[in-house]
Amino acid sequence: MVGIKLGQYVQGDSLLHSLDPRTKIICCALMVLGVLINPDWHLLIFYLLTTALAMKISGMDWHFASRSLRSIRYLLLITFAFQAVLTPGNPVFELGLLSVTREGLRLGSINLARLLILYFVSMVLLRTTSPFKLSAGIEALFLPLSKLKIPIHDFITILSISFRFIPTLIDQAVVIKNAQQSRGAQFDAPKLGIRLKSYLAILIPLFETSLSRAGDIGEAMDSRCYTGRPNQLRISRLHMKPLDLAIIVFLLLGSALGTFISLMG
Repeated sequence: MVGIKLGQYVQGDSLLHSLDPRTKIICCALMVLGVLINPDWHLLIFYLLTTALAMKISGMDWHFASRSLRSIRYLLLITFAFQAVLTPGNPVFELGLLSVTREGLRLGSINLARLLILYFVSMVLLRTTSPFKLSAGIEALFLPLSKLKIPIHDFITILSISFRFIPTLIDQAVVIKNAQQSRGAQFDAPKLGIRLKSYLAILIPLFETSLSRAGDIGEAMDSRCYTGRPNQLRISRLHMKPLDLAIIVFLLLGSALGTFISLMG
């Protein structure tokens, strides 16, 4: 996993890599909606086990997955702490003027599990689906909206370009950060103001580089007479297999069962 970046597509021959991109997008959307709508432990446990199974099948390195949590560790910590302290209920223990409640710990744990599911599900989707297939899958799912004169193809073009250049922007940000560190920027300074000023020295050049790159892409597309009309021919057509349908049905049944158990409880 050396050199593999967060959210980057990793070529492979696993079962998840061979699935239709629409299947992965639909399953990801179902899990996101289920997590946001019904924060019940039965459903969350089902989604956690499903996500862990997907990570195992895709061949994702568990050490890499655990290390990637460092990027959102503060979000996880703040979410859990705020829920534990600000939720009224039966106090478990007190920290000065703040009291940690049993209801807060329960709600904080639920929200922590929800964030982990959303994080790892999106990671599995991006690591097992190439930007081209991801864009093609989204376009195929939203194609009926074109009947309403909605410019789906233009939206997908913007999305595919964004997917393509996210790794490039990450590389550029690393280069700029290293350059600023060599000039004395203090990204680990104890004072928040100094750290903000150091990171501002990354954002401004990165924003300027992004605008310049966007201009180059626009000129390249214009020189190739890009009109925005969707191409009628594709190198490969998307085709759902029985396995794709079985996976969608499995996730639907699991979500329905978890919702039913939560309602009965």
